[in-house]
Amino acid sequence: MRSRTLLLAAAICGMMSATAQAEEKSIEVIHHWVSDSEVAAVNTIKQELEKRGVIWKDAAIGGANGVNAEQSLRARIVAGNPPGAMQMLGYDASTWAKEGVLRDLTDLETANGGADLIPPDYKRLAAPEGKWVEVPINLHRSNWIWANKKAFDAAGIGIPKTWDELIASGEKLRKAGIIPLAASDEAWQVAKIFDSLIIDLNGPEFYTRVALKVDDKAIRSPEMVKVFEKLRQVRGLVDDNFVGRDWAVASEMVASGKAGMQIMGDWAKGEFLAKNLKPGVDFLCFPTPTSTPNFLWAMDSFSMFETTDPNLRAAQDELVKVILDPEVQIKFNLIKGSIPPRLGVDMSKFDDCAKQAAADLKTAIDNKSFLGTLSGGYAAEPQFAAIFKEVAGKFFVSDMSAQDAVTLLADEIDNAR
Repeated sequence: MRSRTLLLAAAICGMMSATAQAEEKSIEVIHHWVSDSEVAAVNTIKQELEKRGVIWKDAAIGGANGVNAEQSLRARIVAGNPPGAMQMLGYDASTWAKEGVLRDLTDLETANGGADLIPPDYKRLAAPEGKWVEVPINLHRSNWIWANKKAFDAAGIGIPKTWDELIASGEKLRKAGIIPLAASDEAWQVAKIFDSLIIDLNGPEFYTRVALKVDDKAIRSPEMVKVFEKLRQVRGLVDDNFVGRDWAVASEMVASGKAGMQIMGDWAKGEFLAKNLKPGVDFLCFPTPTSTPNFLWAMDSFSMFETTDPNLRAAQDELVKVILDPEVQIKFNLIKGSIPPRLGVDMSKFDDCAKQAAADLKTAIDNKSFLGTLSGGYAAEPQFAAIFKEVAGKFFVSDMSAQDAVTLLADEIDNAR
C-alpha cells in the first residue's frame, strides 16, 4: 500500500512538473495591433506557434501608432522585466541593440532564409552592426491611395495620374456630395501624405537627400516649398471633422462611401477586406501619382530580448522560425493587407492590390527607388523624423506659409544636429 502511495505521489509530481514545463514554454509579446484586421492577422502567428508547443501571451497596447507600446516597453526594461519579444518599428531595434538588451538572431535568420531573402534596404535597420536583431513579418507600402469605387463612378472620375489631377478629382467628389479625402490632424497621418509628396514631386534622389541624408540645402530648397504648397491644396480636400480621427475610422469612411479617398499605407486594405469588400469591385487601390515610380516601405518586425531562461530562449527561437515561415507570412499578410517581406514567396492567393505591390517592389529595387518611409521612422534617424512629422502636422492645421514651414523645418533640424 505504501509503495502504491509513493508511486501515485511520484506520478502526480511528474504530472505537475510536466504541466509546469508546458506552462513555462511560453512567450509574452508586446505589440500595438488592436484593429479587427490586425487582431485576425496576429492570430495566424499565435495559432502556428501553439501548434509547435509554445503559448503566445498577448500584450497588445494600442494607440499613437506604437508610441504607447514603446513607452510600456521602456518602463518594463527599466524595471528589469522585459517581455520575451516586442514588435519593432523603424530604428527601435537598432536603438535597443545599442543598449545590449536584444538577442543576436543572425544564426536563426541565416538558417531560416531571412538574411538572404529580405529586400536589401531593410538590413540597414535590422542588422545595424552586421548582426541581425529583428525578424520581419510583413512589408507595407506606405504611399497608397484607397478609393471607394462607387464614389469615383458617381463623380465620373478615374485614377489620377498627377497630384493636380488628384486635387481636381477631389473637387468633383465634393460636388457629388462626397467628402474628397478622409484624413486626420494626427501628425503621423499627415506625414504619410507629406512623404509621398516629397518623392512624387521631386523623385527618389531628392527624397534620399531630404529623408535619409537630411541634407540642409535640399530641405531649404524651392522644391520643398512646392511640397508644402501642394500639401496645402490637399488639406483643402479634407472635411472639418478631422481632428483626432483614427486611421481606421478614415478607412471606414471610404469603405462606406462617405469619403472618396484615403492616403494611407496598405494596412488600410485589411480594414476593407475585413468588411468583405473586394478590390476592383468595391474599392480601388493605386500608388500616389508620380512620373517616377517608387515604393516607400515600412516593415513590422519582432526582436527578442536577452534571457538566461532556457525555456524562454527556446520559445523565442520557435517564434523566429514561425515568423520567417513562408506559409505563415502568406496567411498573415493575406489578412493584414501587406505583402510578405521574403522575396519570391508565392503570391497566387493574393489580391490584385498585393500583386501590384509585389511587382512594384521588384521594379523599385531595380531602380533604387525602394526607400524607407520618413513618417514611419524608416528613413531619417528618430530625432529628425519627429521634426518632419511635427512641422508637417503644424502646417496642416494652421495658416502657416509654405516658405515659413520650410524655414521652421530646416531650423529645427539644425537645432537637433
